[in-house]
Amino acid sequence: DLLKSIVLDGEIPSLLIVGAYREDEVPDHHPLAFHIRELDQMKVAITKIRIGNLSVDYAILLVAEALGMDDDDSKVKSLAETIHRKTEGNPFFMLMFLRSLYDEKLLQYNFGVMKWTWDDDAVNSKIVTENVASVLVNKMNRLQEETQRMLMVASCLGAAFRLSAVMEVMKNIPQVEMRGSMRASARSVSGTAATMGNSSASLLSSDLSNACTDQDGSDSSYASSIEEFEGEGLCEVENEECHFMHDQIQSAAFELICPDQRDSFRGRIGNILLLTLSPKELEASLFEVVGLLNCAASNITDEERDELAEMNLKAGVKASENAAFDTAK
Repeated sequence: DLLKSIVLDGEIPSLLIVGAYREDEVPDHHPLAFHIRELDQMKVAITKIRIGNLSVDYAILLVAEALGMDDDDSKVKSLAETIHRKTEGNPFFMLMFLRSLYDEKLLQYNFGVMKWTWDDDAVNSKIVTENVASVLVNKMNRLQEETQRMLMVASCLGAAFRLSAVMEVMKNIPQVEMRGSMRASARSVSGTAATMGNSSASLLSSDLSNACTDQDGSDSSYASSIEEFEGEGLCEVENEECHFMHDQIQSAAFELICPDQRDSFRGRIGNILLLTLSPKELEASLFEVVGLLNCAASNITDEERDELAEMNLKAGVKASENAAFDTAK
């Protein structure tokens, strides 16, 4: 509504608004789609540029730039054409494919000739799954277990998150409980891992006294994990603020959580944030905290349900006041 008002304000001269959105995330009934149609009918000049996958020529430029090689090199062209064929020119898929070649030592830097080398036959034989999330999960399975646990927590907090919130959660969930929430393929199993069990039965519990009895995380181990997931190109870290480099990476991090533990795990995180955030921080993160608590709402007492309902009402009122109608619903 604000953008519509600005666009239609004749007293604002020489105005250019540039926006971007994904077609699959903005269906016909979406408010943005509605306003675009409305502005079209009002004869407002709107130029639409549909950005699709890369052509072979641009794929060659991307690969050449990534490898620091000449785009006229026949081997670079051959590699780029193979990657383009396997990824259909999706830029994110292409870069992930290149990274996987490096991780699997199919792409290596030869210091003798001072350039990247690879085996065309090995690259051609590499199978590419249509689900990039599964490729990312496999990549994450090779990270330190502490890093995987941090990514699990971060994936529940959203595309952007604060490091302090992740570390606060990590400090308040015992390691055995955290392990029990990980997919079997994502953890080093020593004996039988515990599940969330009754740890989240009291969703709005005010007791964290036993939270850290077996947690061995430290600031140094957290720093090592942060350095690892930033170095692997999974997240961008800027002081306290972080964000996943792509929504597919966030999805893959969420896949590290055992499917039947996901709702209770998110509820557990919501409870910890509810108890540890300052009133000001809680107000700023109200939507996220309430959303996390709602995930485990089927596992709470009547008294807790009333308390959670009050929080939902507060969040709904705040969303309505901010004109965030979808959130308010």
